[in-house]
Amino acid sequence: MRNYLAILSLFFVYSCKNKSENIAFERNDEIEKIVECVILEDSLNVFKSDSTAIPLSKELKKLKVHNLYPNIDHIPPKPEDGVYLDDLFHYHLNIHFIPKKDSLNLLNQNEALKTYVIGSLLSKKVKLTTYNKQKKKFKANQDAEFLFITIPLFSSDNTKAYVEVSKICFGNCGWGEAIYLERKNGKWKIVYKDQLWVE
Repeated sequence: MRNYLAILSLFFVYSCKNKSENIAFERNDEIEKIVECVILEDSLNVFKSDSTAIPLSKELKKLKVHNLYPNIDHIPPKPEDGVYLDDLFHYHLNIHFIPKKDSLNLLNQNEALKTYVIGSLLSKKVKLTTYNKQKKKFKANQDAEFLFITIPLFSSDNTKAYVEVSKICFGNCGWGEAIYLERKNGKWKIVYKDQLWVE
């Protein structure tokens, strides 16, 4: 009986690990598609073929999901390192987006996929950089503006995603926006954009 339970528990652990690896692999493919969608539909000027292109960070930034507790008197400012759950449930005058039943899934994404680097297919077309490279340029008094996109947050059914795009200049300029995407007929589309900040 003990052997049977040991084999069953090993099978369960292996199945869970296999399932999470498959989800991670599928999400990697979807992340590339989302990044490409954001570049094209948000008209980001990042293509190598354009001499005025602004480099895009090849390292996607981690976005943390924060829970808002119902006993607070007022909504605090947007957290610098992330987004509130409530902002993922709806957009633009409370249009429903990710269902509230996905709360645990969204919070669990804080522990999953903490780093992501844009793959080789996009890197062939897009002018890429890193934060450290741009910081060195800034310290050398060179043009150091660049764009970055966050690692997408997904609904449980992988049909909705949220990302943020920012332009950083290391000075008194830049902007940030929230982008809500939906996958329809296998293709990601931006359904809503909202400006988060501007300098």
